[in-house]
Amino acid sequence: MDKKNRWDDIPSLEGIGVDWEYKPVTTLGKRRFVRLDSEEIHVLFEMKDIFVKVSTVKETYTCHLLDINKGGLSLILPVLLEVNQPIKVGFLLGRMKILSKALVKHITKIEEQYATGIEFVDLNSEAAEYINQLYASLVMRYKSL
Repeated sequence: MDKKNRWDDIPSLEGIGVDWEYKPVTTLGKRRFVRLDSEEIHVLFEMKDIFVKVSTVKETYTCHLLDINKGGLSLILPVLLEVNQPIKVGFLLGRMKILSKALVKHITKIEEQYATGIEFVDLNSEAAEYINQLYASLVMRYKSL
């Protein structure tokens, strides 16, 4: 009669280690939220451009929205702002007027303009939920086609 092995009969595996830190790969990269780009926004709202007003202490600019999620947006500005500079942003997104305090998070020069990443600060929950639902609306629209 064969003796049955038990889990306790298997020696421990002490001393095993990994020489790298596991980081899961996601389609978001380092972003916390899925972003909608200007083409996807065009599909949802049938608008070529969404214009965003950006106010600093000294000036107000009107610029083009590149992409958006409930955490922030990116846009093309004609001027270089400072990283961590506080600003205010305002725009119409479909039926919703979005107004928020914001912080400049990163800047990339593209020819004579600046692609500027902006993080919302104190975006109201209704606007955040509206922006969040846009992605679901887009997915449902493609599934129904």
